[in-house]
Amino acid sequence: MVNWRRRRGSFSSWLLILLLFALREIQTAHHKHEMKHIAVGTSQTLLDLLSVGLIDDIQWASYHKSNHQIVTKAAWMAEAVGMNFIEEMRHLTLNHEGDYQFVIHYLTRNDTKTERNHTLQILFNCEIDGNIQLSSLVKYGLDGEDLIQIERLEGQWVVLNPKAHSFKLILESPFWTEVRKRYNNRYCVGVMQKILQNSSMKENLPPEVYVSRRDFPNGTIRFSCTATGFYPQSILLHWKKGSDGVIWGKESSSGTLPNSDDTFYLRICLEIQSGDTETGYACVVDHSQLEAPAVYPVPEKPSQWNLRAVALNILLAAILMISCFVVFTKWKKRKSGIRAGVTLLGVRTHLAFYMGGVEAGAELQAQVKA
Repeated sequence: MVNWRRRRGSFSSWLLILLLFALREIQTAHHKHEMKHIAVGTSQTLLDLLSVGLIDDIQWASYHKSNHQIVTKAAWMAEAVGMNFIEEMRHLTLNHEGDYQFVIHYLTRNDTKTERNHTLQILFNCEIDGNIQLSSLVKYGLDGEDLIQIERLEGQWVVLNPKAHSFKLILESPFWTEVRKRYNNRYCVGVMQKILQNSSMKENLPPEVYVSRRDFPNGTIRFSCTATGFYPQSILLHWKKGSDGVIWGKESSSGTLPNSDDTFYLRICLEIQSGDTETGYACVVDHSQLEAPAVYPVPEKPSQWNLRAVALNILLAAILMISCFVVFTKWKKRKSGIRAGVTLLGVRTHLAFYMGGVEAGAELQAQVKA
């Protein structure tokens, strides 16, 4: 019976390890490509157009009507996609400018004020897990209101606003259905796969990790573990206590967020209440650029003696600085007085030579020396 329990415990441990590795693989393989198009115009004219592409919430490219150019976030991304493909996407977006203006015109055809500006929003995204596409979404909005959407390639359009009932007939036509599927496969999924497959062109970086604690007056203690500057995005952070201690507390996470240099950032926090032993806590970080998971212990709470020593050192340093300042001020005043006395002596000597002749001047000098 005991051996069976041991085997069961060992099996559970291996199952947990396999689950963690599976979770890591899932996090690594799952990606999302999102394209946002924002067009501003009247029923007659397209005034502005901005298109932005984001992979895993990181902007990789943008297009603006003012210059009709696609600008990539980094040179390695343009190289991964290919300059010919970038030019193809530029021509496609340029040709679609007329389509955006047509949609605005069609959706506002009953508006009596034809010169009024309207904002058309089109969201297109796709998600993949490895080489398997999980989902696809296309959504239209006008002036901040959702109009119509479709969630799967083979799905049905769902009207979200009565204004879009007639527009649904256009979107369901064979021509626009084929355009949507081609756009999804080539420009959504295809672009994302090219960038992800060539992401090794960007330098991989390990995380910089900072662990801190904060003690509150009510006895609550908050531990923070911050990992930043790492690439690729996939990372695992978790708290541990001792070798197999149970973690009791309120955990929170910032989620993995992008930095301005295309690296990533993640912070996890743990709040424990007074009465917990508060010792033995550590943050465990696992990233592809680390040879093994790294353990960062939480700093211990400074003792009262250390706090008093720090306060005493600060006080002594302040007294020393004030004393030096006072001595320097007195020395400077004394030196100024000596210089003034020497100057006055020189003036009196010259006057004596001038008024009383050489003998008077020599006598004055002799008196001063004496």
